[in-house]
Amino acid sequence: MRRKSYERNRRLMPGLRIKPLKKKENKMIDITKAKFDKYKKIQKGGKYNMFDPQARAMTDLTKDEWITIMKDYKKLDEAWGKDEE
Repeated sequence: MRRKSYERNRRLMPGLRIKPLKKKENKMIDITKAKFDKYKKIQKGGKYNMFDPQARAMTDLTKDEWITIMKDYKKLDEAWGKDEE
């Protein structure tokens, strides 16, 4: 029977205590039209899946900004995305 890695680690380091992950605070991230346009430019290029970290690396957006745009995409697109059509 194969041991799970955490079981092996407990056996090797019995005094090790694993702390539970802390929940991230809900920070208000300000997304401007310019930031949303950078996201849309990568999206329209069609080279990357928008969940791919390389897509975010093509812009200067932070990870939190990128995730906020992905979560609130519909709302942001209704506000600023219709100008391009």
